[in-house]
Amino acid sequence: MKRLSLLLAVALGLATAVSARPTVIECWFVEDAGGGKLAKKPAALLLRQGAESPPLRPDLAPERYLKIHDPAGALQAAFRQYPRDAPAPRCEMSLYVPLPASAKWLSGLTPEQSCPRALDGTWLMVSMSSPFLSLSSLLRPQSEPQPEPALITMATAVLTVFTHTPTPRIPMGQDALLDLSFAYVPLTPKAPSLAPGPPPFGLEWRRQHLGKGHLLLAVTPGLNGQVPAAREGAVAFAAWDDDEPWGPWTGNGTFWLPAVRPSQEGTYLATVHLPYLQGQITLELAVLTAYLTTQNSMEKKTE
Repeated sequence: MKRLSLLLAVALGLATAVSARPTVIECWFVEDAGGGKLAKKPAALLLRQGAESPPLRPDLAPERYLKIHDPAGALQAAFRQYPRDAPAPRCEMSLYVPLPASAKWLSGLTPEQSCPRALDGTWLMVSMSSPFLSLSSLLRPQSEPQPEPALITMATAVLTVFTHTPTPRIPMGQDALLDLSFAYVPLTPKAPSLAPGPPPFGLEWRRQHLGKGHLLLAVTPGLNGQVPAAREGAVAFAAWDDDEPWGPWTGNGTFWLPAVRPSQEGTYLATVHLPYLQGQITLELAVLTAYLTTQNSMEKKTE
């Protein structure tokens, strides 16, 4: 009976978590307007939906009203811990062009510089940010919108990278653990020319300083070759979570930085590289000194 009650509680908890996830994310489509200016147009992402038709959005152009197909469940996983009463994340969308990575240590990912024909067509990059989530997703939209009753464009989430801790606050001298998850959906499942199993990938972590991203860690699981040495004792838990023959696949790129110092706080860039595709998110690490920790404790006592 206790076990049944526990299972029921877990099921109810999962149901609550699912219902708390947003159905629609309002977004801005950003494009070059010429003369060094950017133009913004309203867009929306329909993340989940029941059997009913998509809600009508006459205010949106069909190519900017996207119904997301997420075979890896990455977007659902990203919002699983999102607080019910928190504001929706800021969302921006822009065109994306698949290209090989420029770093020499990633050359093994793309032995041929020209992109395969399977990657031809329109690509979109979506970026979301909030105090509870930092996410980047590469979307492959269909060429034509779906017909009435609601003109909407189907789009597949191909590569999604996210963290649940975009603004970690770590006391000075303690280790920083920056979580990173990613998921990949192959565009040509079960293609005869492809080897079964997840593809090799590259992972890099950088800290931004004076407008430049200084490389702290680079790894290429599944590839042979030289990578730059890790700095500041950094370690990454970089691996695919599963080895299904044809995908989709989820992976982990969590970053560990020992005994952090005030000089190490700032903006961190995490990038996942796949052949011709890259997903990047940002995190803001704050290192709490003894003075700040004491001050925060005193403020809480006086509230």
